[in-house]
Amino acid sequence: MRRGFMLGAAVCLIALSAQGATRQAGCFSGADIEADQAVRFQTHVMVVSDICRDSTYTNFSQRVREALASYQRQLVDHFRRSEGGSAERNFDTFMTRLANEFSLDAGHLTVTEVCQSGAALLATANGFATSADFRRYIAAQTATNRSSYQACSQ
Repeated sequence: MRRGFMLGAAVCLIALSAQGATRQAGCFSGADIEADQAVRFQTHVMVVSDICRDSTYTNFSQRVREALASYQRQLVDHFRRSEGGSAERNFDTFMTRLANEFSLDAGHLTVTEVCQSGAALLATANGFATSADFRRYIAAQTATNRSSYQACSQ
């Protein structure tokens, strides 16, 4: 099962490369950084939930759907400003690339190892009762990781 999973993820990654998968470009506003952190968290939860056959992602995405939609719109706006053109397609490509990266990283582990190492992530996602809870968590993550982004001049 692990070999088939890795092969599928590799095929997706190769397909993205052939399509000229975009990388995030340009500078990031504070709202862009927060949105990026949220989408990365969302995607990581999605991949771990899928590998572990766990319902966390479905439940999490339903409980915090308003925040997720807002963060996704913000990131689409970032792509529009920084790359122009097809911002929605660039956003979709970005999320697919993230999912593939997380999947390929997980491909080096057994399913049991992925689920054990992802238990804290899933517990965190399960702890958000509302979009406000998720926004507070993402704001803290943004503060911690802000220095890894190229911030826009104000």
